[in-house]
Amino acid sequence: MILSLHAQAQLFLLTILLGGGLGLVYDGLRVFRHAIPHKPFWVQLEDGLFWLIAVFLVFGVMLRASSGEIRFFSIFGLFGGMGLYFLTLSRLVIAVSDRIIALVKYIAVLFFRILSTPFRLVWLLVRRPVLKFGSFCGKKRKKLLHSWKLYVKMKLHHFRIDWKIFRR
Repeated sequence: MILSLHAQAQLFLLTILLGGGLGLVYDGLRVFRHAIPHKPFWVQLEDGLFWLIAVFLVFGVMLRASSGEIRFFSIFGLFGGMGLYFLTLSRLVIAVSDRIIALVKYIAVLFFRILSTPFRLVWLLVRRPVLKFGSFCGKKRKKLLHSWKLYVKMKLHHFRIDWKIFRR
């Protein structure tokens, strides 16, 4: 299918916007990785899924806009849009999103501290008696285990004597 010059210019601008949009989505993926650290396997899996979806999206745009014909200027527009985005807006998006993530984490920690304050105050009041009771129970447990060990030795000794008598 032959495209007019006007249609080619529209396709070129569309692919530039698509490339910039793909760059923005990939930055969203990078921000997600900053917020929640990933192991290398998951990073590679996410990248693979991103590029698989990107390929299908680009194929859909090419199919609809130029009847499935792959044109050099559309590929150039796609990579040019991504490059333009990464050279201009990417740093700003990452910086702003990192600050937003830091703010959300700070608010979450502050909220948790506010919720846990009554429990920490109660622990400060009952800590000393609880620790003393635990120490007391530990000492009693040691004595009990020691006496149990002696009891077992005595019973084993009687069992051996009884066994010798039984064997005769």
